[in-house]
Amino acid sequence: MSKLRYVALVGTLGLATIACSGSTGSKTPGAGGSGTGTAGNGAAGTTGAAGTTGTAGTTGAAGTTGAAGTTGRGGTSGTAGTTGTAGTTGAGGRGGAGGSATGGVGGGGAGTGGSGADPCATALFCDDFESYTVGQAPTGNWTRQVSSGSTAAVDMAQARSGTKSVKFVAAAASGSKTAYIRLASTAMKSIFPVTPNVVYGRMMFRLEAAPTGDVHWTFLEGYGLVPGQSYHALYRYGGQHPVMNGGTFVGSQLMANYETPDSYSGTGPKSDCWAHANKVVIPEGKWSCAEWQFDGPNNTMRFWLDGAPVDTLTVVGAGQGCGTATAVWTAPTFERFDLGWESYQQDTARTIWIDDVVVSKTKIGCP
Repeated sequence: MSKLRYVALVGTLGLATIACSGSTGSKTPGAGGSGTGTAGNGAAGTTGAAGTTGTAGTTGAAGTTGAAGTTGRGGTSGTAGTTGTAGTTGAGGRGGAGGSATGGVGGGGAGTGGSGADPCATALFCDDFESYTVGQAPTGNWTRQVSSGSTAAVDMAQARSGTKSVKFVAAAASGSKTAYIRLASTAMKSIFPVTPNVVYGRMMFRLEAAPTGDVHWTFLEGYGLVPGQSYHALYRYGGQHPVMNGGTFVGSQLMANYETPDSYSGTGPKSDCWAHANKVVIPEGKWSCAEWQFDGPNNTMRFWLDGAPVDTLTVVGAGQGCGTATAVWTAPTFERFDLGWESYQQDTARTIWIDDVVVSKTKIGCP
């Protein structure tokens, strides 16, 4: 079902693996839920105390009841309730409590702070790419991983925030091609490993055009050594199969993928693992938001697109493929993220921009 190719990368040597070819799409339900936050309840305003010049509850009007906090969205906090209007001489009504920030159990974690909260305040890593030189790869915790003819560089043609993003062009080729930037810890800033081994990521992306044929591609992945083993594993999100409406191309269907690249040199179990979304395709020609959770202790991965969970991309323990229906997608101890574009079969050049990357111990949310 898959093919192996080792790709000589410009800069740092990287390994590109061939993704799997699966069925035309699994409809295995995911465990991720939309998770509705708990509604905040504003307490009733306190009855006005007796004023100096008025009797209790007569001169001092009762404080208006604080409005209930708006129900928090799944995995995202609700808006705080409106503060009650003060009585004329009585005490002001108490403000409604903010909606709960806790996401639904199936949603995969707590929500973010209130609207307008800065996710970078508590994140492990944030980057909007504004500090880097146009035409060069971002530096610091980033290194560039590209195959021959492919590029990854800071660009001003598109930006989700500010004036800059990173533009990736994976060159046309008959086999594997890679245009990534790799995020890892450095002596200046530690990101990985995360304790416990549960990490959330978010990126804004703009794909110019998706493959129209059966081309397996990846746009984000987490990599590391499997605990207690001598082999590495990859948790990936990308896509493979085209979705058609009659003879009209709708888009490239999203897919989760599990890979054990050391198996091709004889170390560790072989893998050809996949879980297809149910006709959910990657957006094209506009800025969109991708969020993911890689949960090592529970061998689980989850994905959200523009704030909505894609349940068919939730994999708990095992998806499909791997040569057997019961093969576990054993998570590694995550030590890096690769973002950009990689594909494994014949395809034309692909262009994608990425901006506003966040890595955190809690769910981040979309801007």
